[in-house]
Parts: sequence; structure tokens; C-alpha cells
Amino acid sequence: MLKNMDDNLLRKLKDWRQTRASAEGVPLFRILSNKALEDIAGLKPSSKEELMKVNGIKDKRFDKYGLSLLNIVNDDTNFIDAKEEGADGKPLSISEYLNLLNGKLILCQAKICGEISSLDIRNSALYFSLKDSIDGSAINCLMWKSAYMLCGINFEIGMEIILEGYPDIYKSTGRLSFKTSSAELVGEGTLKKQYELLKAKLQKEGLLDISRKRPLPNFPQKIGLITSKSGAAIGDFQMNLGRYGFKVTLIDSRVEGQLAVRELLSAIRSFERRDIEVLVLIRGGGSFESLLPFNNEILAREVAKFPVPVLVGVGHERDISLIGLVADIAVSTPTAVAQTLNEPWQEAIAEVQLNRQKLLSKFTSVLAKNRADIQGGFQTIKEYFRGIFENFNNTEQAFLRGMTVFRARIFELKKQMERFPTVTRREMKNLFNQSRERVLVALRAPINYLTRAIRLVSMGIRFDTARQIFEGSISNARNSLISLEKLLETNNPERQLKLGYSIVRIGNAVARSIKNIKKGDIAQIQMQDGTFKSEVSEIRAHFKINE
Repeated sequence: MLKNMDDNLLRKLKDWRQTRASAEGVPLFRILSNKALEDIAGLKPSSKEELMKVNGIKDKRFDKYGLSLLNIVNDDTNFIDAKEEGADGKPLSISEYLNLLNGKLILCQAKICGEISSLDIRNSALYFSLKDSIDGSAINCLMWKSAYMLCGINFEIGMEIILEGYPDIYKSTGRLSFKTSSAELVGEGTLKKQYELLKAKLQKEGLLDISRKRPLPNFPQKIGLITSKSGAAIGDFQMNLGRYGFKVTLIDSRVEGQLAVRELLSAIRSFERRDIEVLVLIRGGGSFESLLPFNNEILAREVAKFPVPVLVGVGHERDISLIGLVADIAVSTPTAVAQTLNEPWQEAIAEVQLNRQKLLSKFTSVLAKNRADIQGGFQTIKEYFRGIFENFNNTEQAFLRGMTVFRARIFELKKQMERFPTVTRREMKNLFNQSRERVLVALRAPINYLTRAIRLVSMGIRFDTARQIFEGSISNARNSLISLEKLLETNNPERQLKLGYSIVRIGNAVARSIKNIKKGDIAQIQMQDGTFKSEVSEIRAHFKINE
């Protein structure tokens, strides 16, 4: 792009190209490329020689568009190249002269109003005449079939219409025709008649049936948005769209006038090739006439066949646009569109908050129960150690009594051994040893119990046991919370879909039982990666249904 390019001139050149493309029924690039227009806006050629230096301008294209381009660049409707005017003394050929005239005539672009007095619809174009209702003046008109389809009007003799275009002389016959790029009806009554006829046509084809409407994804994020970036609608939409991770891709488009149809159609087809979950079309309110682009048949059919759900926010106080009728969801304002996208996220958040309260309540209940268990545990520990020390005291007393008796027996045996001979003493010694073993065996169990009790006490078992019981209670409470969180995740519908389950809807309601379904219903089945519809032909219960 040239540094000294005139932006205002570039805009005029693009408008001229749009008019020519519409009148000729060809794409914009068939007239001139964007690069060629930018070069012209930068170089500002003032002669044929200078214009021919632009890449893409050859003799044939200059003959067709050259003088028009020079007139636009020089901003002079009287501009004529000297050589074309016969400055060298040579007369102009018929072809040269007609080129000169057509170069002038294209600058006479205008809107004209009249009544269709003749009509010839052919495969590629419409040939008709427009008559002045006051004095009967008439002009021949030509409109390419592609432009006719986009205007959304079924021409009829006697119909009053407004045409936009420019005059042009057909070189082969010398006949002047008004090359029409767009058309619109005169009067709201006529517009509504056309609206009702087209509505009935689409209804007959089933495009307005509720059964073909698709619900929005549960939690949409990737949004394709079509609207005018300079209009108020986009501000209302952005202001009310929640912060839920939405990724909005905008394609700027006119939303009023005949050129809006082409731009809207181009935007819709562009989004067909993009990864989006919902397509959104919005514009602010307006008169019935201003909503004409959204009542266009071609656009309505394009919306009806779009691969993902379409959400439309184009409102009118009385009538819904045809695009809104064929769309999956239609609301009255851009604000309502944003709220519709927010709704599933808001419901999910409300459910999470409710479950959070349930979790907190359950956790509080578990803690209360564990507190009571801890208090009971302390009482049990207290009673346990009381028993230990009572047994300790009893064992100690028994041990002392046993030792006293043992000492007395030993003393008595010692005295007796001293009175007997050697052999007898040996026998008594064996008897003594046997008796000692018996006493030790009898005392071993109490001594071991006493040793364990002393060891437990010396290790501070009371405090360790209390601590272990308390930590165990806290662990139980934590495990209960984890179990509740797992339960919440288990009941997540998205998880169920990933496991191979599906959600069945009849209308807008989820079917929870076959009692909610009857033969002939259109069921919408939602799976992890998409939805499909099916007609119910047979119903079989797994168990007896109570009537």
C-alpha cells in the first residue's frame, strides 16, 4: 500500500466497484482487485497513459472502465482525455464515442422510482421497463439475475419499486438501459404483502417448523457474531454478555440497505468454515422498511441450513423477521441475545452454589458428630486408664502378698533342711526349686501385665491416644467431604455424556421417563459431540408403569 494513498479516494473507488459489480452481476474482483484500487488511489493518474501503468489495467479493461476511473480520480465529471476527444483532428469511432459516453453515464448513478410496465425474466437477467406514474415517461432497465435474487422481491407488472443503478448504452444496438444493482418496494403495505407471501412459502416447505429447531449447546463458548461494528447493537451485546470464557469472533457487516444482503450472506458463508458453536446475528430496532435485509429469502435459507444453532436478535414491535422465524432461537434485542447465552452458565453457577451449601451443611454435621465421638473417646480413655490403675494396684497387692508368703516358705524350708541329713537336704533342695518354679509361673502373668501397664503409662499413652482419636476424627471429616465432592462430579451431566450416556429432550424438556414420551414425538438426543433428532415409533417399558 502506497504511503501517500488518498483514503477518501479509495473509498469512492470501492463504492464505484461495488455498483459496477452489482449491475453486472459479477464478483468484485472481476471489476478490479483491491491492489489495483489502492494503486490508483496512490498514483492518482490524470491520463490514459498513467492509468495504464496500474497493474491489471489493460486496453480492454480501460475501454470498459478507464474514463469512469479518471473522472473519479480527477473529481471532474467533465474530464475527457484529449486524445479521446479528437485533439489530433481525427474523428472518434462509434465504439470510442460510446465508451466515452458510458464513462460519463456511470457517474449518473441514482435512485429512481416508477411502476413496472413490462417484464421479461430470462435465465441470466431481467429486462423490464419503468414508467413514471405522473407523465408516463419510461426507461428501459436491466438487472442481472444474481442481483434480482438478492433483492428479495418478486417483480410483477404494475408494482411500484425503487431502483438503484446507472445508465449505460449497449454498444451493439445503441440502446440505453438503466443497469440496476438493487431494488426495493415502495410503501409498507406492499412490503408486508411480500413478507407474508414469502413467510407462507417458507412455512409450506417446513422451514418454520418447531421440530427442526435446535437447542443451544449446554455451555457455549465459541460464538460467531455478525453485526455492524459501528452500530449500537454490538455495545448492548458486549455490555450484557457475562464473563464466562466466551470467545467471540466478529464479522463486520451492514445491517440496513440493499448492500447489507450481500455482506450478510458473505459473513454467514464465511462462518460455515470456522470453528464456532453458535452463530449470532443482531441489529437494533427500526422500521419495517429498514429490516428488509433480514426478510430476504436467500438469507433466510442460508440461516436455515447453517450447520450449528443460530441465535437471532433482530426485533420489531409487531413482526418477527424471516431470518428470526427460520433461526433456532429468536429474541427481540441484542441484550436478550446476550442473556440467552449467559443462561446455562448462570444456572450452573446457581447449582454449584446450592451444592456448596449442601457440602458445608454436611461437613458441619460430620464435625458435630465427630466432636461427640471425640468427647466419648476421652471418656472411654479415662475409664480405660482407671481400669489399668485399679488392676495395677490389685496386681501390686497380690504380688506383695505372694512375695511375703514366698519368703516365709523359703525361711521355713531352710530351717527344716538344717535338721535333716545330707540326702534329705538334697531332696528338700529339689523340692524347694520345684516350689520356686511353681511360684514364679503363678506370678509371671501378673508381672507381665504390670510391666505392660507401667510401659504404657511411662510412654504417655493417654495423650497419644487422645491425639490419635482426634486426628482420626478430622480425617473422617475430610474423607466425607472428598466423598461428597466425588458424588457431585459423578452426577455432572457432562461426565455422563462422556461415559457414553445421552440426554433425551421432547420439545424443550428433558424426558426422564417413558411416561413423558408418546408415539410420533420428535426426540432430540444430545451426546458428547453433538445432537440428532429421531421420531418415536415404538415404546417399551423395562417394568410395569403405574397409571
